[in-house]
Amino acid sequence: MASEYGYRLTQKASTDLDDIIAYMAVDLANPKAASDFMDKVEAAIDEARSFPESGPRADNEYLPDPAVRKKYIGHYILYYLPDASKKLIYILRIIYSRRNLDEILWELNP
Repeated sequence: MASEYGYRLTQKASTDLDDIIAYMAVDLANPKAASDFMDKVEAAIDEARSFPESGPRADNEYLPDPAVRKKYIGHYILYYLPDASKKLIYILRIIYSRRNLDEILWELNP
């Protein structure tokens, strides 16, 4: 299904993704896991682009916008903000779910 929405990664999301892939491929010496994770990220983004409101709202008082949504990718959470007026999905962060999410989200700026 073709999507009307494009997407953009924020600088923080891009850094998150680079760090996760490097950790899996280099630190864990598991390039297959890194490749599989990247495939799952791409699938989650494609789903968000096709169905922008498919992810549950990320209910957190530290988020800058109540419309921020999330998708789970294994032990990671992809936070995104759909913008219907621009037909864009902003990928805000990709975070390991066992980290202190309040602290990380408090610093979030889309």
